[in-house]
Amino acid sequence: MVIHGYHYPLMIAFHSSAAILFVYIILLRIKSDSNYIPGPKRRGWGLRQPDGDDFLANSYWTPMIPASLAAAASFPMLLEGLLHMPSLAVLVMLFPIIYSTESLVLFVCCSQSRSQKCIPWETIVATAASSVVLYNEYRLMVPGLVFGVGGILLMGASRALFIIGSERAGSNLAVQARLKACHGFVLMTLIFGLLFSGVAGYYIEYLGSTSSLGFGTVTFMILNLISIIGAAFSGTSLTAYSPISFEDTISQFSHIPVHGSDFLPPFAASLLVLLAAISSNPVSFISLFQIGAYLIASACLLGFEQIHNYVLICMSVVQQRINKLFGRDIKESRTPSRISTASALFVIFIVLSSIISSLAYSAITSLPPSLPTTFDTAFVPSNRFDIVVSMYQEDPASVKAMLTAIKRTTLLATLQPRVIIYTKDPKQDLYKLKVATGADLVERLDNLGREGGTYLWHIVNKWDDLAEQTMFIQAHAHNMRELIPRINSYLVQETGMLSLGFTGVTCTCNNCSDRWGWEDKWGVVPALYEKIYSHACKPEAHILLSFKGQFVASARRIRGVGIKIFGGLLTTITSKEGWSHDTTSLEMAGVGAEGDSPSNPYFGFAMERVWGLVMQCGTDTGVAARCPSLLSGMGMGGKVEDCQCLDAPVKKLF
Repeated sequence: MVIHGYHYPLMIAFHSSAAILFVYIILLRIKSDSNYIPGPKRRGWGLRQPDGDDFLANSYWTPMIPASLAAAASFPMLLEGLLHMPSLAVLVMLFPIIYSTESLVLFVCCSQSRSQKCIPWETIVATAASSVVLYNEYRLMVPGLVFGVGGILLMGASRALFIIGSERAGSNLAVQARLKACHGFVLMTLIFGLLFSGVAGYYIEYLGSTSSLGFGTVTFMILNLISIIGAAFSGTSLTAYSPISFEDTISQFSHIPVHGSDFLPPFAASLLVLLAAISSNPVSFISLFQIGAYLIASACLLGFEQIHNYVLICMSVVQQRINKLFGRDIKESRTPSRISTASALFVIFIVLSSIISSLAYSAITSLPPSLPTTFDTAFVPSNRFDIVVSMYQEDPASVKAMLTAIKRTTLLATLQPRVIIYTKDPKQDLYKLKVATGADLVERLDNLGREGGTYLWHIVNKWDDLAEQTMFIQAHAHNMRELIPRINSYLVQETGMLSLGFTGVTCTCNNCSDRWGWEDKWGVVPALYEKIYSHACKPEAHILLSFKGQFVASARRIRGVGIKIFGGLLTTITSKEGWSHDTTSLEMAGVGAEGDSPSNPYFGFAMERVWGLVMQCGTDTGVAARCPSLLSGMGMGGKVEDCQCLDAPVKKLF
């Protein structure tokens, strides 16, 4: 749904909680046969209900409040994590953490439901293996870690708190009392879930910016809602403990090692989702180490002894059938040793990891190439490298410190970049600013058009004086801690367009939007696409967006677009009135829409996102799939072309 332009996970969580509550109330009104028919339990359409008139808000609800709060918070957090974690596969491979968290919480709280006096070694290994999955992820983002991993941890905590709540209510609860406690857990979880997701969605998500939803998006929303309801009412939710079925009133809690019947559904589901994530958009790479660590963590949940016992059972059945087929009568059959089981398991892990990682690699290598780039090969720049800084009232000392750090990076340390500062502060003394920052040139511009107006002014007015490569950056650079490593790793002589903000976010050409509420209701993306490439884009063509207003571009790539396009953008972004300031008739909302002004136009946010397209790098889906996040940085096996469009192949030094 994110790919289809629906970036509102909290509203999805709210609608899901409301739908589950609605179905739950309906099923409560249907008599379940298990309430009235003695003997073997029979599955009915209704929910098993406790007897008596104290169904609502009874004393058995109180111990379940912590578990309900954790469960209610975990679901919207996990959906929010899906939005901010570009790789769905990573979150899928972290499901063993749920069991590990449950085991750790119960150990810390000295729960009586655990037979072990110490933490199982399987828990420790599963946690370490899951950490390897995260450590080797190349698309880590802080919101994804906070919400995604936080949601998974809360799911495990909810399972443990459910057990602890049952213990506090009484370990020998009668059937009716246990039903009341379980119903209380479910009701409070759904009510808290509506409260958390509804309030957070109202204040965080820009619902006013939603355009009319297409048929595909609506279909996905309906399927998503049905699947969530089905998982919840099956009583075997794949990620969190869900006692909604109430078919068994005896507490059945997971232990590590987990019973095979409890392990198989989440493992099979996560493996299927993992394979689906590899073959779907957006494409993301999964390393051999990640898959191997995931398989190890999953195996630890099942336990080696249990795996070995399953192998013995399978071997015994196979040998019996073979003997029966050939008419043999062998009383003693050969059984594999634990060493043989471990060796076979190791080989299976290697083969399976290789197959899945190969599928992920082939999915990236099969992406279509970028559209042809037009270069101005006749232009001979007089300067090697310029750093253009857009400044307003920032502290000159901090600007100087930033420039010093940038000049010390790998490539720029071998050059003498020219620093050009454009200030939009009408009261700033230009000479003092030049001395304080160490800039080579300082000019004053009218306070119009945000940093995008500054960059466009430089391009248009310095058209014949553009450096071979130019870094465009704001006086207060974003993500400075991650920015310097990004420059060190990827800025090379062949760089044509290198975004210095976070990457990997794409949108469809004719329906472009992002998770922060920005929407291209003016049609800027398809219009620019047609002007740059001389043909209209396909409606579902993916465009790579840029962010933070900081990037490096080459003169031959800039001049290949033509000054007319840049001049038109400059006129639009620095205008004081006109269509680019009309945010009311199109019902625009989200980032920047409410505070539109000549100095901070909403169009400036559009310009921030289309710099990659303007620099003829917005159609490179390979960059969108391969480039790591600023937080992860270049990992093992990374290449400089992963995050940028090059003007020429990189010269390798031997």
